[in-house]
Amino acid sequence: MSALSDEQLYLFDTTGFLVIPGVFGSEEVTAFRTELEGMDTIDPGFAETRRYRDLPSVSPLFAELALDERLLGPVRDVVNQPLRLLEGYALRRSRGSVLYMHGGNSELLDLGGRSVGRDLSITHTYHDGKLFCPYVKTLVYLSDIQSPDDGSFCYVQGSHKANFPLLRPRAERGVTTSLVDDGFPTLTDVFVRAGDVLVLNEALMHGTRRKLTDGDRLLAAFGYGPTYLTEWRELDGETGDLRGAGYVDHDVEEDFVR
Repeated sequence: MSALSDEQLYLFDTTGFLVIPGVFGSEEVTAFRTELEGMDTIDPGFAETRRYRDLPSVSPLFAELALDERLLGPVRDVVNQPLRLLEGYALRRSRGSVLYMHGGNSELLDLGGRSVGRDLSITHTYHDGKLFCPYVKTLVYLSDIQSPDDGSFCYVQGSHKANFPLLRPRAERGVTTSLVDDGFPTLTDVFVRAGDVLVLNEALMHGTRRKLTDGDRLLAAFGYGPTYLTEWRELDGETGDLRGAGYVDHDVEEDFVR
């Protein structure tokens, strides 16, 4: 049985994301926030931002949340493959923080001296009445975000189905300001309340506005994809040197196509 209505599937397909309001109640939101208060954070390299790493591995509460049917149901409807949990983290942002635009179906990907215009890890399709998205993220909001000054989620309309790159040509023309500050004709903001969930196709070009208000901007994020996505190591040319390593937290059991 589908977790998403026909209208919700239409919205996810055409916009690249879907906000589901009021998924988690105030008591649950408080429990999630309290759990994070006692956990260690790292500096992810973004101003005024702290990151909580590997939530399902270090917290039974968040391990349970990652497998909560309220998240998995919508994800199944847009991945339509046996599922794997790819990542789980939280971000706490304060005044002055920003997340610059990233993603986009046609943004150029550098590969050792050459570039390609498709990142296959986010290439999605539609077939026989179903969506097949290989990388979907659920954002569980633990703060109210009601204006751009709160650091709202923003996206470029239609960028998950774009055929032309946007970010690289801007840089090549010498544009140094970010879209989150400079604007763009189809750059759009999304406002949410604590307890809302945003289901995101990672092919969408997205980021956040610069936070100009006091208080925190807190969310937990879980990434999902088909089970064939696994740990990877990049092969560095002919030397055979293996650089970097991704990780996979957990398999999501018994999530086969229905």
